[in-house]
Amino acid sequence: MLLGEKDWVVRKENGIKYGYHLTKCMFSSGNINERRRMGEVVSEGEVVIDLFCGIGYYTLPILVNSDVKHVYSCEWNDDAIKALKFNLKNNNVERKCTIIEGDNRITTRELRDVADRVLLGLLPTAEKSYHIALNCLKENGGILHIHGLSPSDNHEELVIKTKKILGKINKNYEIKNIDINKIKSYAPHWNHLVLDIEIIGI
Repeated sequence: MLLGEKDWVVRKENGIKYGYHLTKCMFSSGNINERRRMGEVVSEGEVVIDLFCGIGYYTLPILVNSDVKHVYSCEWNDDAIKALKFNLKNNNVERKCTIIEGDNRITTRELRDVADRVLLGLLPTAEKSYHIALNCLKENGGILHIHGLSPSDNHEELVIKTKKILGKINKNYEIKNIDINKIKSYAPHWNHLVLDIEIIGI
């Protein structure tokens, strides 16, 4: 803090208000297009699980800008949870969201086979949570949005690695389609990507 004593701020973006303590929580302005996109891709009546929701970076656009049925937002950081509760109320969307507090490796056991779509917005990788996401998807499948890092000149590297890991986890699903979305430059010669992976049950 360079000036003042209060670190609470409210950031307005795409019609959504994000409140948070700037000395305790992060906000990546470089993810603005992905936050907007999440509010556009969810179909009416879907159930969504956000495994690493933070203050609601992707949860809020989905709730505000889509006809989602319900969002389960997982988070274990107390400061982020407090901000998320404020943001849900401040954007008038709390009735369609359930906050799942704690370690999602444990808390999501109650969410097996419920999701049409699962968000894995964790960098540098969410590999250790791929099995959680698959368990949360409905038996007939759904969409995974997996964030990750890839060399800027070879985005297929992340695709190949991700497919290999998913293939080892669960044999009851197969990958139907993968779309690559470049979010931003992460470091010299490295990009932050999101893979939209369509999974179908077999």
